[in-house]
Amino acid sequence: MKKLSLFFLAFMLLTMNTVKSQNESFMGLCLGTALPQGDFAKKDYNLESAGYANPGFLFTFDGTLFPDEYLGISATVSYGSNNPEKTKFKEDLINDVLGRYPNLEVLEDKTYFDYGVWRYLNFHAGPGFTARAGNINFDARFLAGLSLVWAPGQQVQIEWENDNNFSRKVDGKAIPTLGYTIGAGVRYSMKNGYVLRLITEYTNSKPTFDITEDLIGDIAEGNEIKTIEVSMPIKNIHIGIGIAYNFEL
Repeated sequence: MKKLSLFFLAFMLLTMNTVKSQNESFMGLCLGTALPQGDFAKKDYNLESAGYANPGFLFTFDGTLFPDEYLGISATVSYGSNNPEKTKFKEDLINDVLGRYPNLEVLEDKTYFDYGVWRYLNFHAGPGFTARAGNINFDARFLAGLSLVWAPGQQVQIEWENDNNFSRKVDGKAIPTLGYTIGAGVRYSMKNGYVLRLITEYTNSKPTFDITEDLIGDIAEGNEIKTIEVSMPIKNIHIGIGIAYNFEL
């Protein structure tokens, strides 16, 4: 019994020393999905900030430096994209135009519709935290910084009889704004410093972009041009899996 007790004591001391000596800092890549939240996911044309966004693609390159055993400095570059529900948006847009001008009749062969993709690129940094249990690290981080958002480039052209013409345009250019990321993750250490990772994050930014509508024809008394300024809350939950490398400062 004494030998067995000494064996377990030696094993525990060796395990504790191994855990303590393992490196906490890491850099890694993750791929996954971006799940739209709130108004960004809604398909309601009456809601100005509805994004009609569907689940999309996620890529992250990130890392955390841990000068302390638990507290570190984290940074991420994350790219995501969400395809909008284009069929539903087109139907709602045409119904809205006909609601404003009920005497018009939309002909499918006289309608041009081009709608792009929601895209965003985040450069966020902030504090990171970790706690180790054996070969597993539980991570958390609170980040903020610059977000570049590309609204879906939009070109809509609807023609009716008597030279009545409606157009709608959104430039698909990058819009800089502030954003933040709140995330958690799990790292499982393998040999040679490599680890498997699972991450879950919530990201939020709110760019403002312009929508230009132009109506030409006898129903508009000349050209009726309207510019709408829309603030769009880009909210996503990121779920990703990837690989990272643990290293020592």
